[in-house]
Amino acid sequence: MKLLLVNSKNKIPEDYKPELAEVTGGYYLTKDAAAAMKKMICAALDDGIELRVFSAYRSIEYQQGLFDEDMRKYIMQGYSGTEAYDMTAKGVAVPGYSEHNAGVAADISTMNWKGDISERFDKTPEFAWLCENACKFGYILRYPKGKESITGIQYEPWHYRYVGLPHSIYISNQRITLEEYLRFSSCCCKK
Repeated sequence: MKLLLVNSKNKIPEDYKPELAEVTGGYYLTKDAAAAMKKMICAALDDGIELRVFSAYRSIEYQQGLFDEDMRKYIMQGYSGTEAYDMTAKGVAVPGYSEHNAGVAADISTMNWKGDISERFDKTPEFAWLCENACKFGYILRYPKGKESITGIQYEPWHYRYVGLPHSIYISNQRITLEEYLRFSSCCCKK
C-alpha cells in the first residue's frame, strides 16, 4: 500500500478520487479503511468497548465550512483575519490538506459523545483500547501528544488514520508520526 501524506504542506492530488464504502451511521472511508474500521469496531465490542465514529470522509466543501466556522469564532474574539487563519489551521486542516478529504481518517469517541471534542477522550477506556489495538487493524493515532511541531496539528486523541499493515505496527511501536516514518522510509529505502 502506497502511503499518501496529507498535511499542511502536502495537498491531496487534484486527480485523487477516493473509492468510498460506508463504515457505520452514514460515515464513509476508502474501501480498505472502511473494512479495517468495521473489523476494529467489532473487535472492540468483543472486548466490551463501544467505539463511535463521529466523522470520517469529508468533501472539500464541507471541510471549508468547518474551517470558516472556526475562523469566525476567532475573529469574533478580536483576532485579525491572519491570526484567525493561523489559529484555525492548527486545529482544523485547510480544505484539500485534510486526511478526512482523502477518506483515510476517522474521528472516534465514546458512544455517549455529545458533540464536544476534547483531549479528555484520552482518559476513557475507549482511548486505552485504541492505544493498545488500533495498530492491529492498520490504524494509527495521527496527532499524538508532544509531536505537534512535527505534524503541525494539535494533539487529537480522537483522530485515527488508516495506513495499513505493517506500517501501523511499526509506527505505533516506535511511537513516531507518519511524517517521521515516511522520512525514515525514504532515506533508508533508497538504493
